[in-house]
Amino acid sequence: MIHNIEEKQKWYARQSSVSGMLSEEELTRLIKQVEEREMLHAPVHLKENVFTQIRKQRQTAQKLQLFSYRAKVLVGMAAALTVLFLVPVGERETQALPQSSVFHQIFWQEQENVDEVQQGALRRQREIERTWQKYSEEQERDKVRESYLTGIENRIRDLRNRIF
Repeated sequence: MIHNIEEKQKWYARQSSVSGMLSEEELTRLIKQVEEREMLHAPVHLKENVFTQIRKQRQTAQKLQLFSYRAKVLVGMAAALTVLFLVPVGERETQALPQSSVFHQIFWQEQENVDEVQQGALRRQREIERTWQKYSEEQERDKVRESYLTGIENRIRDLRNRIF
């Protein structure tokens, strides 16, 4: 049994040196050597290389964002132009549609809503103009009244100067 243990230890010793594993003495010697002097040094331009890589990644991300934004704008413009060219405008196009179509009914309903909004805006504009005209007339009356009272005041002063 002891004989087997010694053989096992020898076998482990052979295995550790063959398989790349270090023995305890070799390991302690390596640790001392590393502590006494540095064995590995970072490359000289490592920091610059890392920062340039980061800059390149950011630039590509920005370029991708810009491309994405431009693509969205172009798609939106294309959709808007398509709608402008395909949606009928005016009486000729609307008369070509059958009178009972759903589109025609919706179109006229929307047209009536737009007309109501426009009429409301015109009413509000007329009311604003009337209010402004009243204000202007009041200002003119105030000026006339002030000049009239100033004239009376001047006459009273002249009369006082003559009397005294």
